[in-house]
Amino acid sequence: MLSVLLALAIAAVPGERLDYGLRYGPVPLGTLVLETLEPETVGTTECWHFRADLELTRSFSWLFWANYRLESWCRASDMVTLRSYKRTREPNYRAEWSADFDLDRSVVRYSGGETIPVQTDARDLLTTWYYFRTLPMLIGDTVRTALHVDRRNYQLVAVARAAKTVSTPAGVFDCIAVVPNAGGPLGTVYLSDDKERIPVSIRTRVGGLIVSALLRSVSYEEE
Repeated sequence: MLSVLLALAIAAVPGERLDYGLRYGPVPLGTLVLETLEPETVGTTECWHFRADLELTRSFSWLFWANYRLESWCRASDMVTLRSYKRTREPNYRAEWSADFDLDRSVVRYSGGETIPVQTDARDLLTTWYYFRTLPMLIGDTVRTALHVDRRNYQLVAVARAAKTVSTPAGVFDCIAVVPNAGGPLGTVYLSDDKERIPVSIRTRVGGLIVSALLRSVSYEEE
């Protein structure tokens, strides 16, 4: 249990900000910012609070532009999601919703009124990125977790692949690639091969495009 708590402390540092540049192949698309906010409580449960802001810039508007915000609140003890939030801004589409994970009844209740069955250990997309950072993965290890994203359930199976050197604007990192099974919403995540396990690069799908996020900087809010 102590090793788990130490890993959680490393993976979730309030004030941490990870800044990424987004690219579609060689073409710059926009930015992604991942932030660890101050812990909060959901009901009486202490939770980590994460936020992601993804922007496809208007300079690329001849194809597509958009802005997305994701937030998640997960139990500090095991990083199982208790609440999530998504805001979408696209040229012809606007949406905003929140979802409460009722683990006692194994359902997710959306702000629009939908109630969807879910496993009691399910995680949302944003929490899963941070959850990977807590795992002492070795090459060949397999991670299995229930995933709930945009009203759909998945059984995520991800394998830690051989170490790879990844070059980013923030520097060159030795990384472990966490590669998910096909058909899910989670892209490949390259984690720094050290105790911080920073997501150095993330490949994911946005608006029908395969977009790569490359780390530009890591900063911490001063107290």
